[in-house]
Amino acid sequence: MGETVLFGRYRLIEPAGAGGSAQVWRATDTQTGDEVAVKRLHPIIFADDAGRARLKREFDALRSLDEPHIVRVRDLEIGDDDAALILDFVPGQSLADRLASGAPFEPAEAIAVATDVAAALSAAHAAGIVHRDVTPGNILLDPNDGGVARLTDFGIALGGDGASAVTATGQLMGTLRYLAPEQLRGEPATAASDIHSLAAVTYEMLAGHPPYAATTPVALAEAQDAGAEPLLNVAPALDNAVRRALAPDPADRPADVATFANELRVGLANEPTELIVGLPVTGAPAAAAEPDQEHVAHVNAFAPGPMWRAAASEASEASAPVDAAPVQAAPVAAAAAAPRIQARSLPGPLAAFLALIVAAIVLAAIAPRDSARPAAADAPASIAPKPSATVTPPPAQEKPKEEKGKGNGKGNGKGDH
Repeated sequence: MGETVLFGRYRLIEPAGAGGSAQVWRATDTQTGDEVAVKRLHPIIFADDAGRARLKREFDALRSLDEPHIVRVRDLEIGDDDAALILDFVPGQSLADRLASGAPFEPAEAIAVATDVAAALSAAHAAGIVHRDVTPGNILLDPNDGGVARLTDFGIALGGDGASAVTATGQLMGTLRYLAPEQLRGEPATAASDIHSLAAVTYEMLAGHPPYAATTPVALAEAQDAGAEPLLNVAPALDNAVRRALAPDPADRPADVATFANELRVGLANEPTELIVGLPVTGAPAAAAEPDQEHVAHVNAFAPGPMWRAAASEASEASAPVDAAPVQAAPVAAAAAAPRIQARSLPGPLAAFLALIVAAIVLAAIAPRDSARPAAADAPASIAPKPSATVTPPPAQEKPKEEKGKGNGKGNGKGDH
């Protein structure tokens, strides 16, 4: 089979993905030598003059976007039988491939991806463009840039003219399980619709499955009205942030995608984090335990952010194995929330030192009561209590008289006997 060169310029190498509205190919631009992605659009997209005009209008808007989390659109080619968007080629895998591999997402990793996509959507919305198809398949994870997420597939995006979400033939566009309720009803998609779709993607990263298992529009609409099940493996604040953005009524969702991203970061800051004693956790007390055992503790602390979590994780891997699983934080009032620590042991000298401190505190507490008791008979005179003023002293003893002789004569001073 011979090679295919589209529009006399783009040599197709291999398929790189497909969706309901297009097929993506890895290709080479023969004029520049660059590796590019050629997104061959479904004929329904450019079937009439109105569709072609909309494509050109949207391409002009997309080309003006300068946001690092959006895959750059280079060119638009429209022929008699083919139409294609030419984009930068991003190596690596899509988020859909990552989810299909079964690899778990830590909350910090999931929120990092969602935050990248939110930045892309924020730029698009500011330009009056609604993506309409935010799905794992349209989120690319770039291994050459630390796993940064980039949003692509604006091919069915809508400009600010409020065009219908349903094509002229009635075909519903977009991936079903991520569509917002208003899109299912055939209403115009808005920025709030993209927020709902991003929330559905975020839910799937955290839960390991989409928020709704429905496979038909009717079943999905019913499931959306009932609401997604709570995310039990994350902090309540993070669960609330995700499920609020999944609200059936767009008015109940965050005001904009930037607000949603901020709520995710706040929720992540309340994620319970496994730490090792010795990391700086201000005000976390340690309880004494038996000596000569490893002094490892699990701390349910409120992490300030992904970088802090990463440092804690790195320290955990370098420490001795821990045989107890980290305890998940229970829902508590914000005023009562506090870090908890369960120390398993302390070094012998430290335990002895703490015991001496406790003994000193106990002695200091009981000293005032002991001072009111009578001194023991054998107590040293230096610490014996002074007699009370009400005690009657014993009677003084008379001085013994000198004993005089009982002879016959009593001296008369004259010497006569």
